[in-house]
Amino acid sequence: MIEAWMALENIFSVSSKARLMQLRLEFQTTRKDTMSMMEYLLKVKIIVDNLAAIGELVSEKDQVLQILGRLGVDYSPIVAPITTREDDISIHLIHNILLTHEQRLTFQNIIPKKTPYLPMMLSLKCNK
Repeated sequence: MIEAWMALENIFSVSSKARLMQLRLEFQTTRKDTMSMMEYLLKVKIIVDNLAAIGELVSEKDQVLQILGRLGVDYSPIVAPITTREDDISIHLIHNILLTHEQRLTFQNIIPKKTPYLPMMLSLKCNK
C-alpha cells in the first residue's frame, strides 16, 4: 500500500514540476502582439494565478516588468518613463495606464482615416 502511494506521489510530483516549468515559460514568453490590452493583461493574470495555485508566487514587481517588457513599440513612449521610476508602481496602476494608452492609440488611428473625407464633405456643403 505504501508503495502505491509513493508511486502516485512520484507521478504527481513529476507532473507538478512539468506544469510549473510550462507556466514559468508561458509567463516569460507571453507577448501582447495582436491581442487587445485587456486580453493580454488577462492572459498574464491567469498565468500568475495558475502559478500561485501550485505554490509559485510571482511578485507584483516581476509582473509589471514582464508585462512592460513584452509590449510592442507603440507602447515605448510610456514604458521608458515607468521603468525608470525610483518607486515601485502597482499592477493596478499599470493596468490603468496601459488601457488608457491603448484607447489613445485607437483614437489616433481612427482620426486619420476620417480626415480625407472632411474636405469633400465641406465642399459639398459649400456648393449648395
